[in-house]
Amino acid sequence: MKLTDPDYPAVLEAAVEILRERAGAGQPMTYGELSAKLAERHFDPIPPYRGIMAYLLRDVCLYENEDGRAPMLSAIVVNKASKEPSEQFSVLARSLPFSRSGEWTWRDEQRVVFARYNGS
Repeated sequence: MKLTDPDYPAVLEAAVEILRERAGAGQPMTYGELSAKLAERHFDPIPPYRGIMAYLLRDVCLYENEDGRAPMLSAIVVNKASKEPSEQFSVLARSLPFSRSGEWTWRDEQRVVFARYNGS
């Protein structure tokens, strides 16, 4: 899977749907679980680490959030061992258009995501 693949927009929409459902349940999801859920929907393999997954999660955060003010949905995607998002997530959060403050933490963002999608 590449950003230029014709299926990429459908993969992005599927990832947003999967993550919104999980956020509504108030539970984080590992990179591997997201990869597996996308595979269940018959998309080309998306490895749970690096590569296209990083771009996909960036685009999930930008989905219907071009100004970066809404919660970053990918805050609920975590590493299986550490139970934390990758360092790339914090870098993204501090970049435009998100520009999270110095006091910001991924845990704060995760709580806001869970609150936003609770019951949706």
